[in-house]
This record gives sequence, structure tokens and C-alpha cells, in this order.
Amino acid sequence: MLLAQIQVIAAEGPNGKFIPSDAKEMYWAIAAFAVIFFFFVKKGVPLIKAALDKGQAAAVADATAAEAAIAESRAKIADATAELGDADAQLAQIMADSQEAAQQLRVDSANRTQQLVNDMWAKAQADVESMKTQASADIQAEVASQAMGAAEQVVRASLDDAGQSALVDNYIARLGASS
Repeated sequence: MLLAQIQVIAAEGPNGKFIPSDAKEMYWAIAAFAVIFFFFVKKGVPLIKAALDKGQAAAVADATAAEAAIAESRAKIADATAELGDADAQLAQIMADSQEAAQQLRVDSANRTQQLVNDMWAKAQADVESMKTQASADIQAEVASQAMGAAEQVVRASLDDAGQSALVDNYIARLGASS
């Protein structure tokens, strides 16, 4: 009784060359892809942006640390000048050392930041390529399945009972000859 009330949801007509007999199947497939793509854009893109923003924040923090090191070295220079009076040679040395250290800190920070950005970019590119490859494989599998079903229906429709029987007998004879 219950089985008699259940309606068949799948299309029952023959498939066309490129489009299924029931266009609703194609619309549902497109809708499903759109939903998945929407969630990728909605959830995946903000994650990538957040990672890039985090790297940028680290670069800003390193630059701020470099500026603080420069300010600290300038304060040390001022203290040394006040204590020693006329110590131009020491002042020049301390100034050169502090500027060199600050410059090295900037360079190291820039290199780390650039490496981090390059790594994130490469990972994002690899993820995109992986998603493209997966989508392509899924589409190829679906097309192959549709093509196989269509070919099967064409062969069944084109062979009558006698032709099908002759084809099976010929196949069996070839198998017997090859054994």
C-alpha cells in the first residue's frame, strides 16, 4: 500500500544527446553546484583573507618593534652624551650600531613577511588548482556516466532480438577461439 503511494522522482523518459529528458535534473545539479560554490566563497574566501591580514598584522608589529628599537637607541645616545659630555666617537659608534641593528631588524622582518605571504599565496594557488582538478574529475565522471547510459540505450534500441542473439553468439565464439 505504501509502495503504491510513492511516486518515482527520477525521469523516466530517454535522455537527450546533451540534456537529460527531464530538465529539472539539470536544474537541480546546477542549483547544488551553486550552493556549494556559494559556501566556498562565503566561508573559504574570508579564511584566506584572515590569514593574509594576520601576516600583515605581524609585519606591522615587526615594523613597530624596529621603530621602538630606533627610539630606544636614540634615548641611549642621549643618555651617553649627557653622561660623557664630549664623546663624539662613542656617539657615532653607538648611532651606527643602533641604525645597523634597526635596519637589520627591518630587513629580517620584511623577509619573514614576504616569505609568509609567498607561502600563503602558493598554498592558496595549490588549493585552487586542487579544487579545479576535483571539479573537472567530477564533471568528467558524470559526463562518462551519461554517455555510457546513452550509448547503452542506443545499442538496445538499434538491435532487434535476432541481431542481439547473433552478436552474443559471435562474442561467445571468439572467446572459445581465444582460449
